[in-house]
Amino acid sequence: MNIVPESNRQIAISNGEIEQVQQEEKEYCLLGTFLRTKGLNLYYYNPVDGSVKEAIIKYSDTIHVYKLPDKWLTIDWEAQKTTVEGRYIYFEALNLNSAKQRVKRFKVGLVKELFNLKKPNPDGIKFY
Repeated sequence: MNIVPESNRQIAISNGEIEQVQQEEKEYCLLGTFLRTKGLNLYYYNPVDGSVKEAIIKYSDTIHVYKLPDKWLTIDWEAQKTTVEGRYIYFEALNLNSAKQRVKRFKVGLVKELFNLKKPNPDGIKFY
């Protein structure tokens, strides 16, 4: 009977098992932060089937309170979060009908880019 030490033993793993482990190790990461316009809703466009749907937005319960010399300031920096999928194009519109019209104008070429979210200021907000 041959006895092989544990350190020298090779384990045969199939490609399916390796792929499954790699998919389980995939984690969500922050892709970016964008500013929203008040009064507009977030929609996404699926270029494969041409559908337009409203994105699901989650709200946080965290509120930051700052004391200014004359008043208190409450800011909710993490108020709205959503999970973004890479195969969709996200944009803002007033309602579903205006979102569909924006997609039609994008397809025709009247709108150069469907994505219309704004990036935040890298210097931040200064409270003086």
